[in-house]
Amino acid sequence: MKKIIIITSLLALTACNSKDQKFCECLKAGEQLNNFSSTLFNNDITPEMKRKMERLKKEKNDACKDYELMSGDKMLELKKACEND
Repeated sequence: MKKIIIITSLLALTACNSKDQKFCECLKAGEQLNNFSSTLFNNDITPEMKRKMERLKKEKNDACKDYELMSGDKMLELKKACEND
């Protein structure tokens, strides 16, 4: 019985300290979108660039949909876990 409690406690602790990979993917998608959109300011936008922008925006929205209502403090906490990689 003690072994089960110890194992369960260890699993719970490691789960709390592990990063949320899905949130890290959300951050990465947002960064890609920001980087690409910043290149558009001084250029004429081609249809290909517009399609890429729409694709990146969709990828970011899909990756981040579970985090739309999350508090800023919680997001910062998850972001730190992603940066500690």
